[in-house]
Amino acid sequence: METPATHTPATVDKSALTPVVRQVLQRDTAEVLDWQFDSLYGASGNSEIFRFSGNAQDGGTNLPWSLILKTIRSTDEEDDPVSLRYWKREALAYQSGLLDDLPGKIRAPRCYGIVEQPKREVWLWLEEVVDDVKGKWSLDQYGNVARDVGEFNGIFFENISAFSHPWMTKSQLRSWVGTDAPILPLKVLTHPLVARFFPNDIYEWMQGIWLEHNTWLDFIERQPQTLSHLDVFRRNSFAHLNPQGDLQTVLIDWAFVGSATPGEELAPLVAGSINFMEIDSAQTYELDQIVFEGYLEGLRSAGWHGDPRIVRFAYDIESVLKFSVGVYGVAFMVADQSQQPILQQMFGHPLEELVDVWGSTIRFLTKLADEAREFANQLV
Repeated sequence: METPATHTPATVDKSALTPVVRQVLQRDTAEVLDWQFDSLYGASGNSEIFRFSGNAQDGGTNLPWSLILKTIRSTDEEDDPVSLRYWKREALAYQSGLLDDLPGKIRAPRCYGIVEQPKREVWLWLEEVVDDVKGKWSLDQYGNVARDVGEFNGIFFENISAFSHPWMTKSQLRSWVGTDAPILPLKVLTHPLVARFFPNDIYEWMQGIWLEHNTWLDFIERQPQTLSHLDVFRRNSFAHLNPQGDLQTVLIDWAFVGSATPGEELAPLVAGSINFMEIDSAQTYELDQIVFEGYLEGLRSAGWHGDPRIVRFAYDIESVLKFSVGVYGVAFMVADQSQQPILQQMFGHPLEELVDVWGSTIRFLTKLADEAREFANQLV
């Protein structure tokens, strides 16, 4: 997978592109004629994503091609392999071969090159994946993806040790939430936009969740674990037609790959997709039902015969903690006028629309928290 190193996308030349383009086209003698690149949305603070495309020629035949370049940089707080946000995890997952031929209907984009750059940076040359379901996904399509993810988790259930690596995430939800109580200064809490999704009653509810969360985390961390992507939501999921004409789920961004309890994987597909306004928040409860039923069906199709209450409890806890307590820091960005454009660019919608959707999501999460308490009385 080695290709010549460069320092910025603008310095990519023919010698760097030729080996990866030949892999894309599956032609060992193809010659790159031209190319251009554009920056894409969806990157995190330490990464950037670019789409390269152009034309090549082989035996007199013109061949269009396209590639994704993901550049990832190290930061001080992301240099520990056990850190949730360890900067090199996705590159190591590809290097290890873990993502080459995943079982079931889940697959990762093909990786055509991993390039070590100076100053602790790595570049991934990846397959460009196109979503073959045009427009917004239907509820049924979300159910299909949940079924595929459930099958994926079921296949690796209690067998993750055979695929374990020191850089894989463990106890990711505990790391996500952290150890500091989610306290908002009065100046932030009374900001008009913050108050629309963190009103006083929700803020008090969140403090109550904090008093219970360690007991909940202890329980799900004692359960048998499975290999998990841990960031499955609409923007990281593609419904792609395989060569046989069947839809399969392609998951991008494997930066959190690691172990989790069945059910945790499912939370971002509901709350994350709603928060990014990929589906109408009015469909939240219907989405919740369809996705969870599809996920259980997928688990069972892979031979899982566990207690569905534990799966639902893990889903509830992952949803509540990751998308309320774990994201309270977004309130600081909302209250900071200089940070507001970053949020709007990240989510692709005006901030006023986003905070109303986030408020609706948190109200939904209070229902899941009530459900979690009932399960806790039965299971913990």
